[in-house]
Amino acid sequence: MNGVRDGLASNPALPPLLVGRLIAVADPVQSTDLARRADLEPHHVRALLAKDDSAVTCALLEKGWVAPADVPTSNPLVALVVTAHPDADPDLARRLASHPDARFGLPEQAHHLPVDVVERLACDHDDQVVAQLVRCHVLPAALADELSRHPSTEVRKALAASPHTPAQTLARLMDFARELASNPATPPPIAAGLVHHHDARYWLAARTDLPSHVYEELAAEVEPGILTQLAANPAVPVEVLRQLTGTPALLRNPALPLDLLVHMAGVARIGLVPRVAAASEEELRTLAGATVPARMLVACRPDLPLDLFQDLVLDPGVAPAIVTNPLVTVDQLARLVERHGPPLYPRAALNPLCPPELLHHMALRASSEETYRAIARHPHASGETLLLCLGDAQARYAAASHPNLPVETIVALLRSEFTAGAAAANPSLPVHVMEDLLS
Repeated sequence: MNGVRDGLASNPALPPLLVGRLIAVADPVQSTDLARRADLEPHHVRALLAKDDSAVTCALLEKGWVAPADVPTSNPLVALVVTAHPDADPDLARRLASHPDARFGLPEQAHHLPVDVVERLACDHDDQVVAQLVRCHVLPAALADELSRHPSTEVRKALAASPHTPAQTLARLMDFARELASNPATPPPIAAGLVHHHDARYWLAARTDLPSHVYEELAAEVEPGILTQLAANPAVPVEVLRQLTGTPALLRNPALPLDLLVHMAGVARIGLVPRVAAASEEELRTLAGATVPARMLVACRPDLPLDLFQDLVLDPGVAPAIVTNPLVTVDQLARLVERHGPPLYPRAALNPLCPPELLHHMALRASSEETYRAIARHPHASGETLLLCLGDAQARYAAASHPNLPVETIVALLRSEFTAGAAAANPSLPVHVMEDLLS
């Protein structure tokens, strides 16, 4: 029953009368989903607000159904949610700052704390409260300096990691190498001096503001995580990148030299890589004249010059990439499917332009579960086509919420625990069936 109610809560076709009926019996998760609906009526909002639930209240505030002044704040968890709103009354934060429990969550929830509340929390006897304040808020320079001498390691560590901490204060926190290395506010000379701290190296490898010799030293590492960060870093010198050709993360580097991109293209997954996205027209043509894997990467670029695109459409080696390109016309899509057959179906069904008749053609001849799953998720799939996909469990789940699925099949899928929630969320579910589900 919970799965069914979950689905109904997110069903955009649920009538107002049934929305009210569902609110009355909804659990906290369903109530939160209901609070995010776009079609609530005033009595729905009042009923949801009366649940006195922090997640529900947060959703109502985010959707604009209520203003902070409309929310009762006797429940401290609800009050914390209200403090996150830019229009919240500052006195609410002042009240929560002295609450024995709520003050622990106040720094994280409230994005804008009054100065007096910041000063009060900075003097809190519990180190967790102070550390949370440091992590989440910009502190006056004098206060940050004072906290750099706080007896709590947790507070000083939070200060070292905070991007709001002034540079002169960070310079006094050298015991926290990992936090300083990961902090973008740490001045480059200080960060560079941390290279001999192993805990700092992973974070240093991702920074783009360090001297070349730091990257050269990091390239001698053997730890995969550090090398992965380094390979994707556009600030790393080319000669260092050439030492990392065994690291697939090079393909995430937008500054990768073209010859290295061609070298790495064979291990790339189909998709637009950053270097190809940033390539000039001349570079695109250079890559298209290289290897088949490099051409495959070029085929993923959505704004190719027309003549280059037309050339790639006719290249059988790049069909899996070009078939999802938004430049492909429906006629070209059909010809690609006819030419390459079932191996291309899963990719072709990902193209948002794929027409109903082509989806049906592929469903009749599909030889893989991936094809059925892609078709079941396609908005153009007809009811008749969707029925052909129901033999695969994942495709059946996707089809259960598809508005083109025949009504009798939607109702039948309500009887399966696996698909009940998705079927209940289907906007084509008849109202009388929704009524029966809530009776």
